[in-house]
Amino acid sequence: MKKIVILLLAFVLNSCNDGNFDVPSFDFTETVNQCGEYLLYRTNTDKTEVITIVLSPSQINTTLGTESYPISSLIQVNYRIFDSAIGSDYFCQTIPPATPNVLKELNATDGEISITTTAIKENDVVTGYNYDINITNLLFNDSDSKIFYETYYFGIFSINI
Repeated sequence: MKKIVILLLAFVLNSCNDGNFDVPSFDFTETVNQCGEYLLYRTNTDKTEVITIVLSPSQINTTLGTESYPISSLIQVNYRIFDSAIGSDYFCQTIPPATPNVLKELNATDGEISITTTAIKENDVVTGYNYDINITNLLFNDSDSKIFYETYYFGIFSINI
């Protein structure tokens, strides 16, 4: 009887499986990088995970205050996992490099981006603008995974004029 209980217990313990669901860490560096004026991205410290935002010219403007925009085909948010570190020019190339390979890509299907624009001044002269970006109700979706963030702080980037 003791052997049956041990065998049953071993079977039950080995049959438990948490699956292969990997929850992305979304632990990115503070630096918001940009390629051109409208593609913004942040990487993790290993440069193997990236979150990108593609905006249009109407969102990066000189109107002071906060404006909100829904994620759409014009305003895209993507998350990628690579098999090795990306270079600093990965997103700025016309044709993406063959390596590193994208292991997983999630595209945001819902959410709202809020951009707060403030002027950078030196001696009461505007020398540039800061853009503080927050995302609410951010939903990444693909055929295997759904990841939701009620609020996600993307960061601040600046443009000097």
